[in-house]
Amino acid sequence: MKRIYIFILMALSLSSCDDFLTVESDTGVTSLNYWKNASDLDAANYGLYATFRYNIANNSSVVYRDRGLPFDVLGIWTNPSNNDLSRGWTQTHGCINWNNEYKIVNEANLILDNIDRADLTGEQNDFFRGQALGLRAYVYFYMLQNWGDLPLIVHAEDVGMKARTPWQEVAERCIVDLREAISLLPVADELKDIEGNLITSKQAVSSGTCHAILAHLYAWKAALNKEPDLLKQAILECDSVIADKSYALANTIHEVCASVIPGNSREGILECDFKDTQYDVKGWGAYMAGFCQWWPIVPLTTPSTARRGLLISNSTVYKMFPDPDDQRRNEYFYKLDSMAKVSTVTTKGNAYVQKYQRIIIHESGNQKGQIKSYKANEIIIRLADIILLRAECKARTGDYAGARIDLNRIRNRAGVKDYAGTDADLQDEIQDEREREFFCEGISMRYFDCVRNGNYRERLRGKFKTLTEQDVEDGALFIPVGKMAFFNNTLMLQTPYWKANGYAY
Repeated sequence: MKRIYIFILMALSLSSCDDFLTVESDTGVTSLNYWKNASDLDAANYGLYATFRYNIANNSSVVYRDRGLPFDVLGIWTNPSNNDLSRGWTQTHGCINWNNEYKIVNEANLILDNIDRADLTGEQNDFFRGQALGLRAYVYFYMLQNWGDLPLIVHAEDVGMKARTPWQEVAERCIVDLREAISLLPVADELKDIEGNLITSKQAVSSGTCHAILAHLYAWKAALNKEPDLLKQAILECDSVIADKSYALANTIHEVCASVIPGNSREGILECDFKDTQYDVKGWGAYMAGFCQWWPIVPLTTPSTARRGLLISNSTVYKMFPDPDDQRRNEYFYKLDSMAKVSTVTTKGNAYVQKYQRIIIHESGNQKGQIKSYKANEIIIRLADIILLRAECKARTGDYAGARIDLNRIRNRAGVKDYAGTDADLQDEIQDEREREFFCEGISMRYFDCVRNGNYRERLRGKFKTLTEQDVEDGALFIPVGKMAFFNNTLMLQTPYWKANGYAY
């Protein structure tokens, strides 16, 4: 059933004719004869997960979008990292096209519009509705972080021309939806499928997932919309997640690499859950690993094998991870200290990244023995993220003692002593810790941190350093709207900053 869901949902999502919506068919799927029972909703939900996974974390959907990578050599990421987009992204480039995200929204809307037609138990109805509301809210939050204002569409049949809704209103709709999802869904440890089996995949939305998304959403809105009172709400949402016994920090950084990065650990909260199949093997994290990792992780390579794409020097790593006791120095990087002493003829002065340590090898064919991909989910939110986000929010509200406790919890897990600096430097230290802990994780994670903390001029590169307040007001921190959004839509407007910088549409 689930293998054919995509054809069913394509048929349903493309339907807009009244006759199609009201006439039963003996030979084809219609909107009326499909949504009848729990199996139909289960297949639709499976489709929603697959679309979410493919369009949020698959490399073909988000390739090169990350603008905050901390590498010294960026290659194809240079222009995005310098906010010099018109040099690398045309008006039709996939990175500025939000169609992929709206595919997820549309599948969630299909479920929400039709769920009441199915014969479901109350628990089944709550589960499927909660999944659709939670994933749709996350996707809208992700979109408003990237584009700012955007069309708000909450029904699958709403296919007319659409203007951009202020991102603040989109955020408020996300908050309402997440609150409803929380009321419908249990904690992660009690989440079950329609057959009563416990769900272990962190791609499935639980009440804890929704609290975590809300925490980030409140922190974002507090900063970008200048609503500092929302920081208290963000802290409360973090409290809910941290108190949830479904989640626990891995004991060591080795466990982070060995268990958390591969996916579905107790530290994970929201992930794109990739499987080792011909259709579904490689997410954004694995794609990033392919650009920054080489020897000794990749088979058939040597220390002097030319690496491609993303390079980080030993000196940059030492600056980022200054404490010699930090376990991340030798878990995220292969033998950092000893390899730093190897001749630069071999290393070119670069560190050897190894954060993604579990690989998948081709077992047959002409690529036998070569790397196929990595055993790595896309970790969107994990518990360490929420603990450090709470530290950030506490520091901003003047609770320096509480912020230190949260910060030190993550530092200590990495083998680093308690923070001994001043309160004045605490906010920067928390952000530094986020950069260390989540090195090479997430999509634009470091970039969103810089935007939320307002220090993009200090921490980012190129044109970010020279942005004026008017540039920021005009949308310079967002990405331009792609040309496809303007087709048959006279209400669509380009972001002012990007209209003045090479994007007419």
